[in-house]
Amino acid sequence: MLQISFLILLFSITSAASIVLIGGRGIIGIEMNLLNIVKIILSWQFILGAIFAFLSRLLFLMINSAVYKIPALSISSTSITMFITSFATIFVIAANYYFLGERLTFSQGVGAAIIFAGTIIIMR
Repeated sequence: MLQISFLILLFSITSAASIVLIGGRGIIGIEMNLLNIVKIILSWQFILGAIFAFLSRLLFLMINSAVYKIPALSISSTSITMFITSFATIFVIAANYYFLGERLTFSQGVGAAIIFAGTIIIMR
């Protein structure tokens, strides 16, 4: 279980980094025409964000493999992996708050807390 927890932490960090890198207002706030899309794709933020996104997909596979090896969880390993990797949402919210200056409403905060609680319940 320690290995899975460590992989989830790495997955959460790489997912949050990917989203923060491509979620800045300078990228998402511009008009999405062909020229701007090409500029975005060639920007260092997009390239680094894509690398982090790729790493998070690899980590998802590693988590899924580790969960699959637990006999009681193997029959639904991919679904369980999807649930437990939703923990990354907490990291994304925190990273967006810190790096992008985004704020959550009360109800969005409650939703994030429910995701966190559900993740803990599923992992037990």
